[in-house]
Amino acid sequence: MKLLKKPYLIKIGKIMAVFMLTILVSGASIKEMAVLNEANLAKKYIAEEQVIAQNIEEPKKTVDTFIMENEEQLRFFATMFDMNYDEVITKIKEINIDPNYLNELNIGLLKDFEGNIINYNSVDRGILEFFSYLENSYPELVKTTYRPCSADREYIEGLVQYFSSLYNNVDYKLMLSIGAAESGYYTARTMLNKNNIYGGMGAGGLMGYKNIEYGVWQYIKKMSEQYYDKGLNTMESIGYVFCPTNVNGVKVVSPHWLNLVSKALETYNYEIRYVSIAQLNDLINNEI
Repeated sequence: MKLLKKPYLIKIGKIMAVFMLTILVSGASIKEMAVLNEANLAKKYIAEEQVIAQNIEEPKKTVDTFIMENEEQLRFFATMFDMNYDEVITKIKEINIDPNYLNELNIGLLKDFEGNIINYNSVDRGILEFFSYLENSYPELVKTTYRPCSADREYIEGLVQYFSSLYNNVDYKLMLSIGAAESGYYTARTMLNKNNIYGGMGAGGLMGYKNIEYGVWQYIKKMSEQYYDKGLNTMESIGYVFCPTNVNGVKVVSPHWLNLVSKALETYNYEIRYVSIAQLNDLINNEI
């Protein structure tokens, strides 16, 4: 105990304590500096990667890449509009579409009244509208082939679901139900022979369409533009225009029609199943 009281030992003890504290502080500082350096290095690499990413321009889509990426849809709609696929591709390239207007949803020709490119809800809708444009602008591309429907009920129901998915405002369940009510659940031969599933009438009676795909599209398009766009989006409001009757001199929706559609709604109360050309092709080829 007396040794600890000697001045030189006390001094040595203080020096050792300072030395140990310095080592500890230095170690902590070194560790902190290492962590800080790693963080700064990471920031540096991230910043460099961001600069590189900004400097790399995404390759612009060309007509050739658009055709290659969407060949299945283009072939489907060429058949539906009764056009030769190779002639359609040739016409697309002849039009000389400006690549600055080309995007993944629009081949580059379809613009609004102000000249702005239209952005559709899907590439399929964009291609559908493009073929409609070709049909109206280049009628020489359209053949006159007529193919009465030979497909089964499930394929027709798949078409209704698919085309309903291309139009944002229609209810596919109600579209399926109205079509079923009108066509005997897609089995009435008098209607299928004319590719007309909704009972649309013209000056000559029941309207006919070139094929079942075209006929189903016309049905959904008509419902979208002539009913849903005008706020007629319920069974009752659609039926008041689509299938009215007179009761004591008052126009009302046909009760019989309402009953048929209501029963069909119970059948089609399921999630949408077919929303792509690939699914439809698998269905028609019995691969589903």
